Amino acid sequence: MNQLSELWQTRLVANVTCDVFTPPAVKAIIVFLHGMDGNTLVDNEVWSQEALKASVSIIAPHGDGEIFADQPLDHTTAPYCWWLDAGEMPIAKSSSTTQIPISPEAWLIDQLQPDLQESGLPYFLVGYEVGGQGALRVAYRHARKFPIVAAIAPKVDLHHIHGLGTSLDRLFPTSEAVRQQEATVWLNPLLRPNHQLILCDPAHDFCFPGCQTLLTKLSSTGCPHEVNLATTPATLWNSEPDAAAQRIFAFLGRFT
Repeated sequence: MNQLSELWQTRLVANVTCDVFTPPAVKAIIVFLHGMDGNTLVDNEVWSQEALKASVSIIAPHGDGEIFADQPLDHTTAPYCWWLDAGEMPIAKSSSTTQIPISPEAWLIDQLQPDLQESGLPYFLVGYEVGGQGALRVAYRHARKFPIVAAIAPKVDLHHIHGLGTSLDRLFPTSEAVRQQEATVWLNPLLRPNHQLILCDPAHDFCFPGCQTLLTKLSSTGCPHEVNLATTPATLWNSEPDAAAQRIFAFLGRFT
């Protein structure tokens, strides 16, 4: 185990299992929402190095639900987390208390954010792919609670996934019902996050078309935003979050 790995710990935060990176003398906190791959950045060398240099803690909640061993794991049974105000956040089981089901968005707003505010440290919402969509959506709906947000290849057109047999089909009856819950719909130029950064590789055909739609709306409504549409080196799916790390920390560093 190297020095950076020792700074990662899996523990409960606001009663949800999270991978937490804690450098010495923490100056700020990133809440990272994972994509469909469930990658929480735990032991990620690129992000760990940047976070260590910046003295930034990373809290990466496990949004995926329980995998049942008696089911073959594919896209229809995978316990994806869509980071919406729908579905259930996997709250830790406790024999002493009865847990009321809570959605991922409600957990972020009602359970986690008060703890972040109480810490007295600057905190930021960051996400990748469906987690990027979730980060933007939460910031658009609750701009005063999450005023600074960054999204890496946000999958803001979730409605295109509806009908493919994922858990999204069980949460919403139609693709239009999904579309009505997407970040782009909730964008309000009069009540928006103070600062937002959107990054996406144009070659990322799963996410880029939706990003284009969102960026057009941001520009047409006069919402301040920063954007980077740089091409990602090497293998897109494995390197996009890593390629974005330096830009993300430079952006967030202005507010610490």
